Amino acid sequence: MQRPGVIGGRLPPLVTETIPLGTGDVLIFATDGVHPDFTEHVDMSDSPQHIAEQILARCGKESDDALVVVARYEE
Repeated sequence: MQRPGVIGGRLPPLVTETIPLGTGDVLIFATDGVHPDFTEHVDMSDSPQHIAEQILARCGKESDDALVVVARYEE
C-alpha cells in the first residue's frame, strides 16, 4: 500500500485496510527513500533487524533519506 505525499504536508484521504496476519508473517514498512523492488532481495527467514539492515544497504537511494521498519508477528 503506497500513499503519496510529504509527511506534514497535504495528504490524500487516508483509507483503512485490514490484512489478516498469521504466526511468523513479516511486516515491512519502507519510505520512498528505498527502491520499490526491495522485496526481491529479502530473505524472510532472517531476523527483522538483519532484514532491515540488508534492505537499507542494498536498496536505499543515495539521493534520499530512507527508513525501514521490520516486524515478525508472533502470537
